[in-house]
Amino acid sequence: MVPTSGPVKRLAIYTFSIMILLGSLVSCAKHKTYWLHLRPQPTGEQGVTTNLTIGVLPFEDGRISTQKLGARVLGDGREEPIRLESSSASEDVTNLLHRSLKARNIPVVTISIWNPTPQNLKDLPPEVDIAIAGKIEALEVKAQSSTLKTTIRYRVKLSAKLGLKAQGKVVTKNIEVRPEKTVMRFERQKVEETLNEAVASALNRLVEAALASSS
Repeated sequence: MVPTSGPVKRLAIYTFSIMILLGSLVSCAKHKTYWLHLRPQPTGEQGVTTNLTIGVLPFEDGRISTQKLGARVLGDGREEPIRLESSSASEDVTNLLHRSLKARNIPVVTISIWNPTPQNLKDLPPEVDIAIAGKIEALEVKAQSSTLKTTIRYRVKLSAKLGLKAQGKVVTKNIEVRPEKTVMRFERQKVEETLNEAVASALNRLVEAALASSS
């Protein structure tokens, strides 16, 4: 039996300490992912209303990656992904549009299928005056962090085919909202709130564009 000498013990302790330190560094280097939700906004000022009935088709999602929103780039160049925690962004945005219309006391009808062309206006439900066939073109959150501040840029772009039964036509509208904020710290909850405010703003502008087109 060979006795364990002092140097061997110190080497073992030193090696063990190095392993713990390396493990800690690897853990710190792991990417953090920020998950955001699309949520309804509190009901406040509702905007223009109408007695016309609006039919809403489910939104299409034209993005290549339906969960990716962007990333937070840290001062050392590392990126932390920002993603959408939703099984269906198109379903979320469709529901948010429904809530926005109801908050304005605008009659709303769900349309399952409709090909948005002038010759197909006759196929809309008889009570529908305006049909909205929307598409998500962009949902983006990009953040750049330094020691003292973080700049966050948002981009929400929606397009829609608006079926105007009384005019016998279908028009296309594009809505884009691009807020930007500079803050001291990156806070997931605040980022989520601003994203939802941008989505609500885009939907409100879409509704107002539809009502203006029908007048």
